[in-house]
Amino acid sequence: MRLRSLTAAVYIRMLLVLIALGSAAGGIAYVMARANVDRASDGSLRVSANMLYALMQEELSESADAHVPDSLLSAEDKLAFRTGARQRMFAVFRNGTEIVRSENAPPGGGIPRDPGFHTFGREGWRSYGMDIPRHGLLIVVGERRADIDRGFTNLIYDIVFPVELLVLFCVFLLWTMLRDGLSDMRRLNRQLDCRSFHDLDPLDPAQWSRELGGLIGTLNTLFERVRSGIEQEQAFTDAAAHQLRTPLAAIRMHAELLGRTVGLPHARMLPLLQSIDQARALTDRMLLLARLDATTASRTRFDVADLVAALLARQALLAARSGIAFSFDSDGPAIVDSDPALLETALSALVENAMIHAAAGGIVEIRLGTLRRNTARLLRIDISDRGPGIPEDSRTDVFRRFHQVGGAPGVGTGLGLAIAARAVERIGGRIELSGRDDGPGLMASILMPCMSP
Repeated sequence: MRLRSLTAAVYIRMLLVLIALGSAAGGIAYVMARANVDRASDGSLRVSANMLYALMQEELSESADAHVPDSLLSAEDKLAFRTGARQRMFAVFRNGTEIVRSENAPPGGGIPRDPGFHTFGREGWRSYGMDIPRHGLLIVVGERRADIDRGFTNLIYDIVFPVELLVLFCVFLLWTMLRDGLSDMRRLNRQLDCRSFHDLDPLDPAQWSRELGGLIGTLNTLFERVRSGIEQEQAFTDAAAHQLRTPLAAIRMHAELLGRTVGLPHARMLPLLQSIDQARALTDRMLLLARLDATTASRTRFDVADLVAALLARQALLAARSGIAFSFDSDGPAIVDSDPALLETALSALVENAMIHAAAGGIVEIRLGTLRRNTARLLRIDISDRGPGIPEDSRTDVFRRFHQVGGAPGVGTGLGLAIAARAVERIGGRIELSGRDDGPGLMASILMPCMSP
């Protein structure tokens, strides 16, 4: 399912409003421009009629009022009129009789012979008749509607191109302003995306715009509810683990007393004692997980090599009893600024897991090194064993609680890798599982930020 973009949705709606307003404004502007062009054309026809009358003044002044000559316009006068109004026709009537006309005047008697404005003819002529009662004359000047519309179209083209550029600029400006206006939403998304599962601190409403006040308040309420639920779950797990430890210790003690009283061989009691020990280990690990969930990571600068060496020294006796040896190699000091207790918890879980799955007489190898990923310097801690390993398709599932490879119970508690992953997550690192290149076995790698030397 494709997620909708809030920016795009708002932009489209605003763009539709802009288009509607632009269309309405364009329609109004078109009607007004049409009316103005028509008025200007009519005014121009008046001017042309007066110009013709002015060109006739010389002939009219030389003749008596009752004897108007038939040729009121000389060839020069006609040329002067055509130069100023090339597309216009004219006709002059005396007492209703046509005495002179232009070459482009419509044929026949269709020319209106009344003063004022008229529209006539198949070609859509627009004419103006100017009455001169002193001489009994009617001067008619006309222009085709197509020529008027052509001038109007040219005017529209001259306006439309700059307007189109302005509209494109407004569309870009609208998108830019909208993205800037929703920058708080993107900042909130980035901040929430960077938060870990345990970061439930409320957001400061003062750092956000007023429009996001309701959303920030709702998120803070949600954070508080989630925190309350997690705390209740942790309190219950912690209490249950504490309550189980005492009865399990008592059961083991009574089982040993019963065995000695009845005189059962140790071999007969061993399965029962192992089951009780496994239950105690499971309870301890559940308690540890509950404490990890409630623990806040601290910051201390320390050398991981020293921490690993101390950890292996504590595990040496148990490893010797199991016939397992340790191998530790480091490229040099590995200084980190992290929580040593959480890192030690993760390392202990991974080393114990390697000891459980390594064959007797095998070796558990620990190596420290550094690498760079995406310009960041990382510390890499590899814990390798020679056990059966984990199939590649199961390497994600093993970090879930109580998951055991192949569903085979009885080997460990199914919490070791979950504890390690949780502890490493709290210090900002991650665990990667891979097979060994030199044979069977598993290599668990802790990757965490490392300080530059």
